[in-house]
Amino acid sequence: MKDMENILQKKIGIVGCGEMGLPMLEVLLKNKISALGFDIRSKSEFSSVKENFLENKVKFFQKCEVIFSVVRDEKETLDLTEGEGGIFNLDEKKFFLICSTLSPRFIQDLRARAPKNIVMIDTPMSGASKGARAASLTFMVGSSEEEFEFISPLLKILGENIFHIGDFGTGMSIKVLNNFVTSATVAAVRQVLSQAPSLNLKPEKLLEIMNCSSGQTWFGSNFEKIEWSSKGHSAKNTIGILEKDVEAYQDALKVIRADKQNLEFQEFETATLNVLRKLSNFNS
Repeated sequence: MKDMENILQKKIGIVGCGEMGLPMLEVLLKNKISALGFDIRSKSEFSSVKENFLENKVKFFQKCEVIFSVVRDEKETLDLTEGEGGIFNLDEKKFFLICSTLSPRFIQDLRARAPKNIVMIDTPMSGASKGARAASLTFMVGSSEEEFEFISPLLKILGENIFHIGDFGTGMSIKVLNNFVTSATVAAVRQVLSQAPSLNLKPEKLLEIMNCSSGQTWFGSNFEKIEWSSKGHSAKNTIGILEKDVEAYQDALKVIRADKQNLEFQEFETATLNVLRKLSNFNS
């Protein structure tokens, strides 16, 4: 099919030029890919890509053939798709890659409402802003084989680990499972760091020991490199995003949990959410 030939020759769009989207756009431009960014914030806030940034959502969707959605949550995703000037209002064929971490049930329902000209692919990613800047992201793709082959050359510019998980929705399913583990380890690491001084231990020494022993985690090992590692909970920061991700994970399992099985594990999930919600700024 002509519209699925050489994705690197198409106009690429990044919606949501925040901590992940902006460096992704910069990487594409650095690699001479024709790309545009869009965000609800003013163009003046994006000096590094201002020549490749549009403030008009309708014009952005009209110009771009392949769109990465890197927005925060379901509400913003619905605004992009079904809201005023949304992509579902277009007649042209567009490829809409969902990189945000959302409930798999939500994106399945959204896809069922999408017009036939909008090809939705779930393409959640992992690696944080550090990985976006270094073009070392991990992508978990839910799509047909043909769609995966089509988008892979573009994903390989942005990331190092590109996985085809299965049909639409499977990429997001594996992502919410992964992010629950991340969220649980964030809660655990922050908890023990806050308790270390009461046992006459320095938090940095605890991190050093954990990094070379059985307490090793991605979050603990990269604590000094992660911009948000010491932050308290806020609806606007990454701790708040982790809260949203755990809720997406719970929503994914809602139907199969109707019989109330695994109640103990559900209590663990609730406890993880409560710890994340109560986190305050950490000073070692």
